[in-house]
Amino acid sequence: MLEIRKIYHYYGSAKALEEVNLQVDEKALDAVIGPNGAGKTTLLRVISGLEEPDRGKVIFLGERIDELEPHEIAKKGIAHCPERRKLFYDLSVLENLKMGSFALKDKKKFKELLDFVYETFPRLKERKKQRAGTLSGGEQQMLALARAIMSDPKLLLLDEPSLGLAPKVKAQIFEAIKKIRDEGTTTLLVEQDAVLALNVADYIHVLEEGKIEMRGTKEELVKEPRIKQVYLGI
Repeated sequence: MLEIRKIYHYYGSAKALEEVNLQVDEKALDAVIGPNGAGKTTLLRVISGLEEPDRGKVIFLGERIDELEPHEIAKKGIAHCPERRKLFYDLSVLENLKMGSFALKDKKKFKELLDFVYETFPRLKERKKQRAGTLSGGEQQMLALARAIMSDPKLLLLDEPSLGLAPKVKAQIFEAIKKIRDEGTTTLLVEQDAVLALNVADYIHVLEEGKIEMRGTKEELVKEPRIKQVYLGI
């Protein structure tokens, strides 16, 4: 479904991504792990068109998209749930969800998606009239994820969904991510918490200093001494 071919990206003279190759299959849940500053967020921003690669190609459903504007990429079916949520804090929960579905013309599909979101995140239904800025951090992350789902994406990009959350809330968010995958939405997850990522993803890509240094299934990666030492602390 998604193919990244030899992507390079620079910030001035600093190299953020170097010859990154990555493929995500349809209905898969893939994760990109790595330390702070590895280029994980930049990779998602390149895919969604918020950053333009200096070299390389992004192919989505057989079509090159790296030369398109972000809104054009979104219309192709890619939803980006950004780091630190970036909600419309003065709008209600329901209004934020409606903003996520702005390009959706099918009213029946909107109702189906809204029902799915409320079933997955009951607290959002309870607080649907509440301003997003008054929600807890965990509730805001639920809303950011739900807003992305409301666009009915073919590919969901998640940037650090566990950032700053308590362990119990992290577990709830990742249960929701698994449910979204089980419903058939292809997902690419960027996550610094390697344990969470390894436990949920079908396939993992290890990004360090802008390069993919390792990749494989959980069963393959947990056998690697470097993964054990650096990411799992064992």
